[in-house]
Amino acid sequence: MPTKAHRTDAAWDCYAREDVTVGAEPVLIGLGFMIEPPEGYYVEIVPRSSIGLKTQLRQPNSIGIIDNGYRNEVKAMYESRLMPSSGMLDCTTIPQKIKAGDRIAQMILRKQEEAELVEVDELSETDRGAGGFGSTGVR
Repeated sequence: MPTKAHRTDAAWDCYAREDVTVGAEPVLIGLGFMIEPPEGYYVEIVPRSSIGLKTQLRQPNSIGIIDNGYRNEVKAMYESRLMPSSGMLDCTTIPQKIKAGDRIAQMILRKQEEAELVEVDELSETDRGAGGFGSTGVR
């Protein structure tokens, strides 16, 4: 079962159900539980903060969304990132070993917001306009 280390924690820690070696290709790792969120809620599965700092593991889909109607084991998807080897063009993957019982993810319960999408022919004007992807500068 997912656990919280502290009553005030925003997320529950989730544990690997099985031993897995993670390489360059994404793998699904069972977390050993199923969940039925309350109506109007869904769950996000995200990496623990220490995963990004202390390992080469990355969650390729950034956030796993567990819809309210999903009824199967919750899993986390991980891959091991490529690391430069001898030359900057040469990269290698360092396999990461996960053992059953390792805390590998966090689960966040979120309220689902509803909105109606409306198709329009044009958008309103703003100061920003179409600028994106760093258009406001580096600093």
